[in-house]
Amino acid sequence: MVINRLFVLGLVLGALASAVPAIGQETARPTADQIKFFEAKIRPVLADKCYKCHSGESGKISGGLALDTRAGLLTGGDSGPAIEAGKPGDSLIMEAIRYDTDGFQMPPPPSGGKLDTSVIADFENWIGMGAPDPRDGEAFVPDSGAGDEAKNWWSFQPVKPVSPPQPENGSWPKSELDRFVLHKLESRGLEPVSDADPLTLLRRVTFDLTGLPPDPARAQKFAADWAAASGDSRRDEMYAAVVDELLASPQFGERWGRYWMDVARYSESSGKDVNILFPLAWRYRDYIIDAFNADMPYDQFIREQVAGDLLPTANDVEKSRQLIATGFLAIGPKSLNEQNPKQFVVDLADEQIDTVTQSVMGLTVACARCHDHKFDPISQTSYTAFAGIFLSTDTKYGTGGAVAGRNAGSLIELPADANTSFLPGLSKTQLEQKQKQLTRLETELRDLIAERTRARRNGDEEGDTFNLVRITTQVSELKNEMKSYGPDGVAIPQAMGVLDKPRSTATGNSFRQRARGGGARRNSGFVSITDSPLFIRGEVDRPGDRVPRGIPELFEGIVSPKIPRTSSGRKELAEWMTDPAHPLTSRVMVNRVWHWLFGAGIVTSVDNFGNSGKEPTHPELLDWLATRFVDNGWSTKSLVREIVLSRTYRLSSQYSEQQYLADPENELQWRHSPRRLDAEAIRDSMLTASGQLDLNRPAASLIGQAGDGPLGGPRRATISEDKVIKSNSVVRSVYLATARNAEPEFLAAFDFPDAAMVQGARQSTNVPGQTLFLLNSDFAAKQAQALAERVVGKMYAVPRSTGRTPARRSTGNYLRNQPAAVPQLDLEKIADQVTELYWIALGRPPGKEEISAARKLLVRYRKDPMTGWTSVARGLIASAEFRSLD
Repeated sequence: MVINRLFVLGLVLGALASAVPAIGQETARPTADQIKFFEAKIRPVLADKCYKCHSGESGKISGGLALDTRAGLLTGGDSGPAIEAGKPGDSLIMEAIRYDTDGFQMPPPPSGGKLDTSVIADFENWIGMGAPDPRDGEAFVPDSGAGDEAKNWWSFQPVKPVSPPQPENGSWPKSELDRFVLHKLESRGLEPVSDADPLTLLRRVTFDLTGLPPDPARAQKFAADWAAASGDSRRDEMYAAVVDELLASPQFGERWGRYWMDVARYSESSGKDVNILFPLAWRYRDYIIDAFNADMPYDQFIREQVAGDLLPTANDVEKSRQLIATGFLAIGPKSLNEQNPKQFVVDLADEQIDTVTQSVMGLTVACARCHDHKFDPISQTSYTAFAGIFLSTDTKYGTGGAVAGRNAGSLIELPADANTSFLPGLSKTQLEQKQKQLTRLETELRDLIAERTRARRNGDEEGDTFNLVRITTQVSELKNEMKSYGPDGVAIPQAMGVLDKPRSTATGNSFRQRARGGGARRNSGFVSITDSPLFIRGEVDRPGDRVPRGIPELFEGIVSPKIPRTSSGRKELAEWMTDPAHPLTSRVMVNRVWHWLFGAGIVTSVDNFGNSGKEPTHPELLDWLATRFVDNGWSTKSLVREIVLSRTYRLSSQYSEQQYLADPENELQWRHSPRRLDAEAIRDSMLTASGQLDLNRPAASLIGQAGDGPLGGPRRATISEDKVIKSNSVVRSVYLATARNAEPEFLAAFDFPDAAMVQGARQSTNVPGQTLFLLNSDFAAKQAQALAERVVGKMYAVPRSTGRTPARRSTGNYLRNQPAAVPQLDLEKIADQVTELYWIALGRPPGKEEISAARKLLVRYRKDPMTGWTSVARGLIASAEFRSLD
């Protein structure tokens, strides 16, 4: 029966739901005769006439009313409780089945019409006796989402063409961007502080664009040229030349690629209950870095990641790149040990929906999985339409699976002519050895299965379960590994990514029909392009009506495309998101860039542009930048260049009490907010200062070289957690192996992001433990020693017979290990050497007091100069200034 009113009485459904237990307690326990009456007279009618539209089994909860549980009847739907126990005259269900009110007649005429008089009398008697009902189960809580009024939120409105305002102080702005900022400040009675000095500005822009400190010689020359320059225009030209050089450097892509890796929740393992490695995740990492270096238009960048496999290509190199780009959808966390295959694929699709919509549009669409979105105009039906797109997508994450090969994943084979494989091939002997190993394991597995069968016949239900699981897992992993090589041992180029599932050829199209197939993936019920059922409460064992794949009509001026029956719809989704008229895509990316350059976005909730997020501090500036971004061909480098050349970006971090009291969070940009460097920049700076940094891109990563298997597992090729955590590599931090729940310890100490979710804004802490880590870690000790030797090592280093510098664990040990003649401290050179040390470590010369303090420390170690110099170097790299950016 459909019980619905033109007016809505269900606005307090949450309260009604919570009241159900109390109602149940007030109703006396039904007698045996009452239960017999219900089972004979009431339940058959409900099942025959009502469940089709009002039950979890059918998937329909029309009017929010579920009639297949006692709690559902008592709670009711949109119009309130369906029954009042003991009061048939006050019960809505009686009004409906009596046909007392036009438009409120149940069952409706198309479903059989009015019930017989005797049946209506049975319902009246049943309610009069207190509505005895032995059925269990929860009440269905109808959706109470935000509704269409949520579309009035600012971010759902079209991007508006904006003209820069005219501030009162027309001489201050260097760009149109500055006019927006200054106008806002003036409206609040504020003014910007002074410009940053040249060394501060150079250090800031070099770190922001490359993640590395400026070269000391370059910094000294820049400061000297700045001082000698006549007029601001010449200084502007000098600064612009530096910016262009930084944008063109390969380090730009490494820095800005890491930003996107945060958003894309990049990691090289599955995480969750069993942490299985993703040995080919590094291909996607390199794709991101190369895309930023090539200034790939952002709209193309998004289309390739969401639907690269469905886009046309000109050659195999381009095809390979686009397939690798779809690794965006494959590298997320996965519960590979999930025993329910339906649950696994539905959870996988949900994670992909969450990632795509948050990263590109700043919307938390996945919040509508179980109910209508509470804040944004996204219904559960709209979510289900999105879900069909990703349930029609075959995700190739490429692992041997979890225990016994559960939820194993394959990989995408790349074009052979694309020259993308790094794996060394196998010799004929190696190939034969692996094949023999596989044959041996498969024989052991057959024997174990036979032995377990015999044991069960004898009443032993357990058998040798441990070895059965162990060998099954090893067979799965070895088979998966062998897929990476051809019959001649040549490595097959492969990648993580996604493809469309095949078209369905089945005549039946129900979820339950499709779920009867064999095999783990087939048992999921989603083996071909399909539409998703609306899962009641998001529960996979409660599938309802199927919802056609589609994109909801959320925004004015942008039409949602129709999805072809033969396609997943990812291509249409990607094109819709990158439509120039889309109000969110350009705004979200522009805001991310602003956040990465200033430490806070114009919209501070960078991953949430919905109704529960923040409003922009400068809405006109945001729209102006978004328009410029699209008009300039979606060029990220052009956007970055425009922002860093502005006078707003070039302000000092000077404190002003008056301005601070008016705007303590610096939302209006009256100064440049000082901030701590992120983990990668701190580590890379230390390696740069010590002269140890290797700027070459490594082949794959430690995990890529280890191969498939569990992190820290017993297999011959997997890598231990300790090797990941305590990596001593000197490559840039972006190339370090990072597994979920096992990041390099240095990065973890400085707020490395959780790769379980989209994270466009990292947490940034400044706690004593970080300084203690820098003062006590082996990594910091090695870099401090190398930094000291870089400055003064030629003078004080004492050659050993091994050709290596002796370990200096303490002054006493060091002296005992040295030859009798130890070089003495050269007091006349201290000032020059301390100055060089400061230029390398901090990008500036030391003050007189700093030279004096260093001298005092060095004199204490005059008989052991290198220990003294290492202490000075360590103090610099452990300082707050070293890890901060003004």
